[in-house]
Amino acid sequence: MKKSVLAGLFLLLSVSANAAEADTIRVKTFEFEPFIGATYGLAGNTGSHKLGPSLGLEARWNLRRVPLDVGMQLYLGSACSHYYGTDLACRTFSLMPVCDYNFRRGHAVAPFVGLGVGLNLYDMISGDYNDYEGDKTAGVGVMPRVGVELFRHLRLALSAHVGKKIYSTVGLTVGYAIGGGRKK
Repeated sequence: MKKSVLAGLFLLLSVSANAAEADTIRVKTFEFEPFIGATYGLAGNTGSHKLGPSLGLEARWNLRRVPLDVGMQLYLGSACSHYYGTDLACRTFSLMPVCDYNFRRGHAVAPFVGLGVGLNLYDMISGDYNDYEGDKTAGVGVMPRVGVELFRHLRLALSAHVGKKIYSTVGLTVGYAIGGGRKK
């Protein structure tokens, strides 16, 4: 029974990969994306949240035969909130490998979903939080995201940077893919 389920799953994946390949337009192999955006804290125990800044750089390699790209992301963002009469700002700096699945890659409107897992460095840059330990800490971070690439260069993404509780955020970013686009 398990072998037949695995065989069926393998067949389904190979059929969907071939269908995705047929719909994929050839795109340039490498792209570099600076991005900027706003974040909103996810922790429930840090008072009322405010918008915080985020910015980053990402380099991606578009795989040729499948609608995937892989790359590295360098990210800096803040979870800002008002906590017991003081403003609290928790900064996250992360370096993580990322992977995106692209729907309709190479078209004028191309949605994507992605995931990143990497190293986060955390720092309390303003305020006082009772449960905070140490000056700077590190940990593993996860970044799921969904977005759309418009006109083969402009990328809008909704992503969550999840790690230590008070540093976790959800954010909206706008980036420009330099070097992306259709292959001539």
